[in-house]
Amino acid sequence: MFKLEAVKCKKCGSGLLVELNDKITYCTSCGSGFEFINDEMVDIEINFAAASFRDEGELIYKPFWFIKTHIDILERTNTGGFISKMFGKDQDASFDLIFYIPAFQCPLESLKYLAQSFTAKNPVASPQKFNTKLTGFVYGKEDAKKLCEFILISFEAEKSDTMKTFSYRIDFKSFEILGVPFYKKANNVLKDGVLGIEYQDKQ
Repeated sequence: MFKLEAVKCKKCGSGLLVELNDKITYCTSCGSGFEFINDEMVDIEINFAAASFRDEGELIYKPFWFIKTHIDILERTNTGGFISKMFGKDQDASFDLIFYIPAFQCPLESLKYLAQSFTAKNPVASPQKFNTKLTGFVYGKEDAKKLCEFILISFEAEKSDTMKTFSYRIDFKSFEILGVPFYKKANNVLKDGVLGIEYQDKQ
């Protein structure tokens, strides 16, 4: 036999909505966030982005990892890519970068495009607290670290035929969760309410 227990907020005692395989949960009553680590609920900051435009369809929120990093480019031999575009030069660089990594299940190409677009544009100036549901946390912190590296390499490999060597070091400064607004449209299409990116939700 197994015992089924209700999950309650550590801060206010309210019941928490947790979906199967969720690695993080959010309390809509007090705005507290918790990450499940070894069966313990550990505090994590959760905020939301405001929709920048109105569109048709139900407005829902999808979780992104909002990760502040410092990156050192140790070696690079190529003729272009994201880093050189950002700094206007091909020399070794050291800089801060905020990654936006989808924490929810979606097709790999959609995940890559969403992460690249949000990370490159850093469009959320002032995340805020909303009293709204936020579920579907499939990718945990360790997954997010690996996806940061994947996105960094994919930026620099835009011209893959010209990249020969690319080595780097990422210092992860902080991990937060950002709820990004999406509009649910016909035929399982989701459109984010910040940049207007659409993708097909195949679930």
